[in-house]
Amino acid sequence: MGKHLFKHWKWLLSALFGIVVACYWGGLRMSVLSFQEQYQLFLTDTSYFCERMSVPGGLADYLGEFLTQFHFVPVLGACILALLSVALQVMVWLLARRNGANDAYYPLSFIPSLMLWAYMGDENVLLSFHVALLLALALMLLYHAVSRNEGFPQHKWQKMAFVLVSVPLTYWLIGPCVLMVVAYVAVYELTKHRSLGSLALGIVGVIEAVAVILLSAKYLQYPLFNLFVGINYYRYPIYQPGMQIAIEVACVLLPLLLPLLPTVRKTAKVVGVSIAVLAVGGWWVIGRSFDPLKYSLIEYDFLVRTRQWGKIVEKAERQQPTRPFDVSCVNLALAMQGQLSDRLFDFFQNGAEGLFPSFQRDMTTPLPPSETFYWLGMVNDAERYAFEAQEAIPNHRKSGRLTRRITECNIINGQYEVAMKYLRMLERTVFYSKWAKEQKAMIREGKVSEDPVYSRLRSYRQKKKDFLFSDTEMDQMLGLLFVQNYDNRMAFEYLMCYELLQRDLERFNAYYPLGKYAKFNRIPTAYQQALVMQWTQQHGSFEGMPWSIEPATCNLLTQFVNLYMKNQNDPSLSAPPFGNTFWSYMLVSQEGKERQGKQPMKEIY
Repeated sequence: MGKHLFKHWKWLLSALFGIVVACYWGGLRMSVLSFQEQYQLFLTDTSYFCERMSVPGGLADYLGEFLTQFHFVPVLGACILALLSVALQVMVWLLARRNGANDAYYPLSFIPSLMLWAYMGDENVLLSFHVALLLALALMLLYHAVSRNEGFPQHKWQKMAFVLVSVPLTYWLIGPCVLMVVAYVAVYELTKHRSLGSLALGIVGVIEAVAVILLSAKYLQYPLFNLFVGINYYRYPIYQPGMQIAIEVACVLLPLLLPLLPTVRKTAKVVGVSIAVLAVGGWWVIGRSFDPLKYSLIEYDFLVRTRQWGKIVEKAERQQPTRPFDVSCVNLALAMQGQLSDRLFDFFQNGAEGLFPSFQRDMTTPLPPSETFYWLGMVNDAERYAFEAQEAIPNHRKSGRLTRRITECNIINGQYEVAMKYLRMLERTVFYSKWAKEQKAMIREGKVSEDPVYSRLRSYRQKKKDFLFSDTEMDQMLGLLFVQNYDNRMAFEYLMCYELLQRDLERFNAYYPLGKYAKFNRIPTAYQQALVMQWTQQHGSFEGMPWSIEPATCNLLTQFVNLYMKNQNDPSLSAPPFGNTFWSYMLVSQEGKERQGKQPMKEIY
């Protein structure tokens, strides 16, 4: 049994590699799969196919988007990436084997796949590049079939005809990865045959490829740079990472270099050392290629999209968020669980930005405020932010996630004709089609008001037709939202927390009486801390307070004041339990100190 398994060790190694890749993407990087899927909208119709095929690299782009849509189900997406990674490795090895590589160097054929894995640490790398690599390698293998008389005559004129015909056709199908093919043919012919005919064949292939690209530049409205490096290999057209070129070079040279390595006798030892070096080195390089801050943001966005509110809070408890994007996701999760007013200061807060991050014209920053606006009932603003995010996608694709959100907003607003336009589009997808058909049936049958989410948000939304939204006066926007519907307790919580985060106790006091309509069964913790702090600074003791402040809050404030009066820079004031209070946020944080100046607190008797 052992000898039988050892006989197939190469394929077992490839299978193990595929399993590791699948577990990595389906486990550690599930959020990245969702990120890739949400910034495209693959349509299953002829016009969409023709649109993609109208530019160089269209087939690779079309196939890449087709496969990326399956990232909607992370398990499927992870398996697809695993299969593509193994396919790349196997094709590199087949090329090397055609050139006479020794089995002992089989582990080295994993190098391009590991490089591509590391390159995909950049979230803007598109799957079309991976597909283009595979198609280019397939063409190289096909060239070997021509040159070795495997199904084709071996005459040199037929090899020349193969190059002349395949280069322009392949460029239009897979894009500039066709340069890999002509480079491989040129090097292969020069090193294997070393004849004038081989030299001519290589030169003709290179010249033809460059000529095709230059000719395309004359008729296509794309910069020459994009035509040489790829139009849809990378999400940002004006930027091209050097790692792409390195992977292409590795795919060309590695199959030609492996046969040049010396023959070894102790195959098992060489294989074992190679595997160990590649495993350790690959894991180190791959780990460094994924920016933890960037991917923390992607994970927060994924958890918000999938409404995993509890996991968002758990993630924040493990590592405190600091950026407005992350903090706003945590605050939204707390609000959706009814914990915002109690646990607001359990987490780092960077002012009102942590509730509503400032608008930026890109494809990611508007997503958290769009989600917040949606659940608050500010439907028009949710739609506007979703639309702006979609229009800011650098390669001008549509987004399945954002198109769905825009559709939902139009349904809530009763704009059924506009919603039907988007629904007809979503019907031509694989994973949004069922939802789109359900929404169309709901609209046609007049049952929108029976949907619990739509009916609730429809009752929350602003009713005034002459209402003008102002993101610089969010407290007034939230106040108007709550006053017109006292069932919208989330709007009241955001209003009160907004004033606390702005350190505006005057407005907090003005809005606090509205809390009687919010139907709290107790005064939330953050409100208690603000109220008791104001009372003791005006009265010096807890006696006579008109609110039901819990004894634990009073005791904690007494301890805080004692420490604060001894040393305002005492580090324990910024650490739990004191650091998780409004008092620490108001007086100890850097901005709080600047606002308060050096005015000490009154001693509590």
